[in-house]
Amino acid sequence: MRTARLKPVGADLQGTYYHLLNRVAGMPGELPFGDVEKEMFLRLLKKLAGLYTLDVLAWQVMGNHFHLVIFAPAAPPTPDEAVRRYAAFHHGKRFIDPASPQGERLAAQLRDISCFMHDLQQRFACWYNRTRPARRRGILWSNRFKSVVLEGATAVWECIKYVELNCVRAKLAEDPADYRFGSWGEWNGTGVHPYAAALLRHLRLNLGEHTAAWSLDDFRRELRMELARVCVGEAHGTTEQIEAARTAAVARPAPLLTLHRRVRHWSDGLIIGTKLFIRTNLSTVLSPERLARHQYPPAARFAQGTTAPPLCAWRRLRLAAD
Repeated sequence: MRTARLKPVGADLQGTYYHLLNRVAGMPGELPFGDVEKEMFLRLLKKLAGLYTLDVLAWQVMGNHFHLVIFAPAAPPTPDEAVRRYAAFHHGKRFIDPASPQGERLAAQLRDISCFMHDLQQRFACWYNRTRPARRRGILWSNRFKSVVLEGATAVWECIKYVELNCVRAKLAEDPADYRFGSWGEWNGTGVHPYAAALLRHLRLNLGEHTAAWSLDDFRRELRMELARVCVGEAHGTTEQIEAARTAAVARPAPLLTLHRRVRHWSDGLIIGTKLFIRTNLSTVLSPERLARHQYPPAARFAQGTTAPPLCAWRRLRLAAD
């Protein structure tokens, strides 16, 4: 029999931090998720993050499971805000009256981790089953997702480090910054954390008064040092090796290394160049409306002071059957 999700004391006043995870059904050691599947999972995660009022702080998608660190706010959005998010999510094609009972229910759902995880897992499972070379049916996830309530202070910080280092423990990368299906890897690969404002706000709240004035770069440097320390420590490094790794991590990554971490743009990209170059080429295949909505993820950022325009990329996710 299923039991209700744990609701910690004080959650109604402060909100709750969670570590959420689940794995696929099947035999141990099976790894059904390749690059395309991991990319699609992250696309759905980010799309739903715009609908729900949850704050996504960290993530990692592996070959047969995923990890998320999420904050669920105490108060639901107003019905007006919930309906606005709902309409934007459906591109204005669906509408709910905020004064109706349905509007009230929607507002309550948009801060609920169970509704969020149901949406995320179901949408991904439908896409996954539909896009197999041989049409697949049946369940994808092995069980109900697991949720671990995190107390504030250092629990959130430690959990973020644990999540980011999963790829190293699985020997998928020597440095978590090189694994593009984790939040740290994306942050280092693109130079941008998609939820930077939320991450900064929550880390300041949880790491003590001495971080109240820290910038996002300060937290990024501290996280880089901590990940280096844990990596060497878990590899049974000496105290001197651990300290050397922390010291080396203080410096920003070399430009060539940063470019190397964006290598996927050179293999997954269809057009790479300046925004003007991409728009000119896309204008031959896209309508003006789609062209106006299109975004151009950075493929490379150059040092400050250079006059060269940044390189951008136009990418299209290929289905597994392509």
